[in-house]
Amino acid sequence: MCDLLTWLNIDVGLTFAQMANVQTVGIGLYLALGVIQALSATGIAGLNRRVETLKRSVNGARINSERQNVRRLSGSVGGLEIGFHDLNRRLLISVFALFLISLGYFCYTTVWQDQKALRSGVLFIIAFYLALPVIIFSYLSVMIGLRCKAVAKRVADTEIRVQRALLGLD
Repeated sequence: MCDLLTWLNIDVGLTFAQMANVQTVGIGLYLALGVIQALSATGIAGLNRRVETLKRSVNGARINSERQNVRRLSGSVGGLEIGFHDLNRRLLISVFALFLISLGYFCYTTVWQDQKALRSGVLFIIAFYLALPVIIFSYLSVMIGLRCKAVAKRVADTEIRVQRALLGLD
């Protein structure tokens, strides 16, 4: 930590050309944030498959005690799906705006590539191109996981009850 504080207090002699690699990685990270949409869609698809399997099992074996519960689970997964559609739309707009800003600043630093980036330029490039995409990805991954966790737990509990009923253990 002391080395970082020392580094922040000195005049950085890097040019914008020397920081171009960091910027190109950062631009790629902003493009990779689209993975969040795939992550939420995959989670929802998995929950949908599990609920549909439960629905077929409950209806096929006529387990009346679980029918209402499976309907509620289906509604919960649908609610998650609707919420993630909204999240994905807002994320797409936000990431596209950040991507455009990153390209614009990349163009600026390309034109002025022989200029010293100074401490402020180096810190901005590191924060905007590296830290911000990682923070966004981490935050959204945790948020998606937390949103799905409660429903996934209810699905797992129902799967256990249905499996026990199908095997005649109840």
